[in-house]
Amino acid sequence: MKSTYQKKLKIAVGTTSDPKIKYLKEVLQNLKIKADLTPLEVKSGVSEQPKTTNETQQGSINRAKGAFEKFPKSDFSIGIEVGYHKEENGYEMFCWVTIIDKDGYQISSQSHKFFLPKYYQEVLNKGLEMSVNLEGYMKNIKAKNYSKKHIDEIVRHRKPFIENALKNALIQYLNKEDF
Repeated sequence: MKSTYQKKLKIAVGTTSDPKIKYLKEVLQNLKIKADLTPLEVKSGVSEQPKTTNETQQGSINRAKGAFEKFPKSDFSIGIEVGYHKEENGYEMFCWVTIIDKDGYQISSQSHKFFLPKYYQEVLNKGLEMSVNLEGYMKNIKAKNYSKKHIDEIVRHRKPFIENALKNALIQYLNKEDF
């Protein structure tokens, strides 16, 4: 796959999170996009643990806007926000990514959703912060339960959600005239 852009892009990123930056670099490499990233500390403008789809999307928009304001010479900015949404049977986890460019074009993309296991449902229902309450899930799991270990990795690191939303948003943005 050839890069859509032959020049090296300047991308402002509305986060300083090492894992999010790492996942973005991996997605860019996978899509064969050359870019210089400028991670920036910006406010999401939403709660630390967004609990609705709309709030999570708004957090990604706010992060992209904040990054672009701090680095207006970028080709575009990216905002990444992971959140939860309570459906009829419980909470699902997902990610929203927003891209905003210097022409004012904006696109947001949501990742796939993942229905959280009972332990994580209880954490969210009690109003506790997920990031500091991850250890309890693995306490009663036998060493050879690989599927539960995999679920723990997914929820702990959020990689599949972030990568999915990033890839979808970047593909749509870089091919926007086709959409």
